[in-house]
Amino acid sequence: MIMLFAGVLAAVTACSGTGTPSASGSATASTSSAPSASVAATPTDLAGNTRAVCERIRSIAADGAAQFSRKLADAVAAAQNGGAAADSAVKEVKDLLSRWSADLRSQASGALDPQLKAALTTEADAFDRAAARITEPKDLQTAGSLLTSSEVTQAGQSIQQACGTYWTS
Repeated sequence: MIMLFAGVLAAVTACSGTGTPSASGSATASTSSAPSASVAATPTDLAGNTRAVCERIRSIAADGAAQFSRKLADAVAAAQNGGAAADSAVKEVKDLLSRWSADLRSQASGALDPQLKAALTTEADAFDRAAARITEPKDLQTAGSLLTSSEVTQAGQSIQQACGTYWTS
């Protein structure tokens, strides 16, 4: 399986050292340190909101990545057995992506920074599309790749630009 969540997860793991799934499907620690120097700091912390939203995003992304990594590995194994276990595995992965999307949408609805709001909405939309594309057990094999589009990567860069200052402190 390829590296997951090129958007939010890549931005968060660059600063938090959170585990991400590797090509083998197991979690590996990211040892990247601070964001690149080319990331612009947010000039104003719009009424204190951006810092708070960014802190919640980091937690949502780290928790979501850890859960997704475990669930997807378990789901792929369950799908190989077929039957009710495979159907349940599909439902669990879809539900996890849907909850993750809802959490991102919740943060987007409260974000005052329009760039951050748009990026979070883009990420949430991508997670919803990924969940919709998982309809049968064989879809679990490529579930992670559904979240690596250029749209998701660009949204992750926007989130990094808005939150990078807060993720390094």
